[in-house]
Amino acid sequence: MDAAKLPEDVEFKGYADVIVQDIRLTTDNVKFYKEEYYSAKMRQSYQPELPSGYSGQYGPGIRSLYLKMYHGMQASEPKIVEFFAYVGIRISKGEIAQWLTEDQAGFQAESDAVYEAGLNSSPYQQTDDTLTRVDGQNQHCHVVWNPVYTAYHTHPGKDRLTVLDVLRNRRQLLFRINAEALEYMKNQLNWSKAAWYRLHG
Repeated sequence: MDAAKLPEDVEFKGYADVIVQDIRLTTDNVKFYKEEYYSAKMRQSYQPELPSGYSGQYGPGIRSLYLKMYHGMQASEPKIVEFFAYVGIRISKGEIAQWLTEDQAGFQAESDAVYEAGLNSSPYQQTDDTLTRVDGQNQHCHVVWNPVYTAYHTHPGKDRLTVLDVLRNRRQLLFRINAEALEYMKNQLNWSKAAWYRLHG
């Protein structure tokens, strides 16, 4: 404090805590020392795998951040490359494009597991759909939810079989013919006796 700007009778009363939020963007390069073995018989070198999450030249932090930027922030691939270059990460647009289109099996498996858990988490599910554009074509985004989760599935149509397919999470479509179903068909459907006996056996 500039004492000249304070009244003459001021008294020092200690310190006040003031928290200011900020952010620091920096690289976190890791150098691994990998054992290396060579087999003269096989004419091949052998090295251990990197720890989980590390593959190629990029670590798990970059791989998780680009997903958040692309899907969560809807940033374009050139803008993601520009951001990484700003903080000192050298990466190409082609590398980002490859990450977005290849090796997605793990994400699909995780998505399926979350959806299955959601379907089993409640005795009921709510569903609705909304029109959405995919490659310039009209499709339908089917939304399935209950109090603990929400899932989104995009399909070309919204007919009854598509809704059933969404609720089954692409499991095989099966039809149950039991006494109740047979009685319904007998009383409600205008079938000929020949057709009815062929079905009933």
